[in-house]
Amino acid sequence: MTERPLPRTADVVIVGGGILGLSVAWHLARTGTVRVVVIERQPLASQASSRAAALLTLGRADPRFTQLVQRTFAAIEELGTILGAPLPLHRYGSLSVTTTAEGRRGLQALIDGAARAGVSFEIVGAADARRLVPWLAVTEDATCALCPDDAFIDPYLLASAYGTAARRAGATIVSGTAVTGLSVASGGVSGVSTTAGTIAAPVVVIAAGAWSNLVAAAAGASVPMAPVRSQYWITLPDARFPRQHPSVLLPDARTYSRPELGALLFGIREANSVSLDPHQLPDDASGYAFTNDPDGTASLEEGLPALRRYLPALDDVGIRAYLTGFSTYTPDGLPAFGAAAGVSGLMFAGGCSGAGIAISGGVGLALAELALGRVPSLAIAPFRCDRFGAVDPFDPAFRARCAAARSNKRSG
Repeated sequence: MTERPLPRTADVVIVGGGILGLSVAWHLARTGTVRVVVIERQPLASQASSRAAALLTLGRADPRFTQLVQRTFAAIEELGTILGAPLPLHRYGSLSVTTTAEGRRGLQALIDGAARAGVSFEIVGAADARRLVPWLAVTEDATCALCPDDAFIDPYLLASAYGTAARRAGATIVSGTAVTGLSVASGGVSGVSTTAGTIAAPVVVIAAGAWSNLVAAAAGASVPMAPVRSQYWITLPDARFPRQHPSVLLPDARTYSRPELGALLFGIREANSVSLDPHQLPDDASGYAFTNDPDGTASLEEGLPALRRYLPALDDVGIRAYLTGFSTYTPDGLPAFGAAAGVSGLMFAGGCSGAGIAISGGVGLALAELALGRVPSLAIAPFRCDRFGAVDPFDPAFRARCAAARSNKRSG
């Protein structure tokens, strides 16, 4: 349903009402200097955003990535003040555990990168690791690193907070309306066409998640990312899973987990992640089943042997739910946001590579500053959309590179 009539002009139009689009809208609207319109064809934050595990992890090899997450933590605090109640942030920390040389090198890179952004880790022994996470089976030779500042959050609540704050600051947010085209004149974007009419604007931000390249194609532009299946499982409640304990990152098992109301949520990054041609995407991800391993059974069976070393309780704890959806990955596993190559005024927010909730505040701030013609206050050079040169996001070989980035991911 359309909340407000679609204006005919705006200073900035944002295509996509997920967490990134709503964050950009809030960061723009709060300046009080621009007319902002968000257009979303589905209910707000109902696609990838609401399906995320939503870990907010600060350990990153590049401190510039960590700074994006730090901005999200700051935004959560600011939103709580604006809305009159703190957002339910679960700040229980994270515990990374590895027993391999490769895992230790990767973990040290995350610790070193985070340290350059002012974030501290603590190396803990196996006994302390078991005390922090009672269900965790960890051997004495394991390297365990605790980041006490890490957290997780309900992604829908955070996205809704961005949207509510944006509306209060004057943004127009319209759902139930699809963007059907982009207008380009003299090498620059000039507006969008929608199912509710056209709207003229000199700046358009595409934050449409897995569907972004379908929107961008109308302007002859692209963003270097592909839709890749993400998936996680939630166990039945069990006394062995406390309601409050650190999230656990297991790079050797390609697995992450966090508490979920007395149960355990865990994700497995399979060895051969699945990508999709954007043309094959449904309009609505709700209820979508991938043709490859539609119920996740094969992925679970693939990942169980490695995970069982750390989580023997899985042998006798039932699975309550399986959730899957479309993440957007780039070939190097870093987000892609900022100006589109070759079309002035067109910008992208995407390629989050499984970290969209965590970096939503940083991406929103940076894109708002770019849209206002300002120099970003965060260092965003590693995330430029043109860093791979010319790419065809629909090419199967390119999509395979993006899928491999998910399989190779070892951070939160």
